[in-house]
Amino acid sequence: MDFDVFHLTSPEGKAGSWSSFLQDSSLHIVLNKSGEGLIMTSDTRLTLLPTSIALFTCADTSPLKTATRFSGKNTHDFILLVLPQEAIRKIYGDVAPLIKKNLGMIWRWSPREQFFYRDFLEPPVPEAAQRAWFLAKTLEILSLYLFHQPQVEAPSLCAAVTSRAHRYVKEALTLLQSRLTFPLDLKSLSQDVGCAPHYLSRLVKQETGKTLSLHLRALRIEKAAELLSSHQLNVTEVAFEVGYQSLSHFSKAFAQEKELTPSQFIKRQT
Repeated sequence: MDFDVFHLTSPEGKAGSWSSFLQDSSLHIVLNKSGEGLIMTSDTRLTLLPTSIALFTCADTSPLKTATRFSGKNTHDFILLVLPQEAIRKIYGDVAPLIKKNLGMIWRWSPREQFFYRDFLEPPVPEAAQRAWFLAKTLEILSLYLFHQPQVEAPSLCAAVTSRAHRYVKEALTLLQSRLTFPLDLKSLSQDVGCAPHYLSRLVKQETGKTLSLHLRALRIEKAAELLSSHQLNVTEVAFEVGYQSLSHFSKAFAQEKELTPSQFIKRQT
């Protein structure tokens, strides 16, 4: 069975992104030992809390897949389990309704989850048997959380405020995606989202670890990389296509995002 297990950590006080670990058409399970973070996909938006477990999916058509660590006093330390939904269907049959019902749910750790976490970090089997061990533990967790409903804390006023903040951030990033060729207009963006400009700017930085300007740059360069890979436009044409009026500014932004110049990127595609 195809699946992945990742143990991810971030230095104390450092915000950052782990979006690259998200996989299309897959179910993700997070065993979050310490630190906090934000996950936003087309299906889910949730805040990871210390000593919690969460489930979410990534649709293969989603233009928005964001997973970030918040800055804070504690190191962000968690286990990420990724299972393709097709593989899940082969084992459990059609459990799509159960998966949908549990998407975005967060449960507090019990002693059981603490043992799960330890079992992934310190598997009690030889190295040759560890992948089989990890698969068995992953399926055990999945079975428990699909067919058994742990007690979920009742929503609070704080949770409602947090949910609204997530909506503002998600809508803002979705609008940025649709306005790649336009300069960032914080006033217009905040009006469309429905909150004050300074509040939106602070929310995005707080919840994703990146400013709106950096998000726009990342979205533009991701689109530029896609266009360059198609070999249908030259570098100058691609720069204008994604909203840059200066080739030098485009090249600098591309290098900052991809650690390659546009020309170097093209050579690697051939």
